[in-house]
Amino acid sequence: MDFLVDLGDVCVARATREHISAIERLLADDPTSPQHVATTNLVSDDMLGEGPQGADLEEAFARIDADPNQDLFVVLDDGDRAIGTMQLSLLPTMARGGGIRGVVTGARIRAGADSIIIARRVVGWLAEHARERGARVLIIITDKNRAHIHGFYTTMGFRQSHEGLVLPL
Repeated sequence: MDFLVDLGDVCVARATREHISAIERLLADDPTSPQHVATTNLVSDDMLGEGPQGADLEEAFARIDADPNQDLFVVLDDGDRAIGTMQLSLLPTMARGGGIRGVVTGARIRAGADSIIIARRVVGWLAEHARERGARVLIIITDKNRAHIHGFYTTMGFRQSHEGLVLPL
């Protein structure tokens, strides 16, 4: 596997098809997920149960993987287990003088004593990676009810400068 960066006790790599189930578990282990399972360990398949009906994560992965403006990452521990994930979308815009916006979604690091330390290093690397890909601003999208994580992002220099609205389709 090609690691994009070695951050000491964890590495960041591009996600592969083999990571889909781990990513699904990481995304489900969040209070905003309808499948939330509170844990301090990587969620196991038997705890998670079946995924949402009609969800085709293989198809979603294929669309993301084929798009050069999408980066789906996994954070791997020293045993090559996926303990984190995030997606970086590069969005060319007319705003900011035609600048590219880096938009981060689905950012998760598994809960644990070292999760804040790992997340700080990963987000720092992600900001640099987005800059290298041409982004002039990095936007983190996270649910409003994840107040605990909002504080973390502000310590990393992010500002709550915009309000977003969602229309389920």
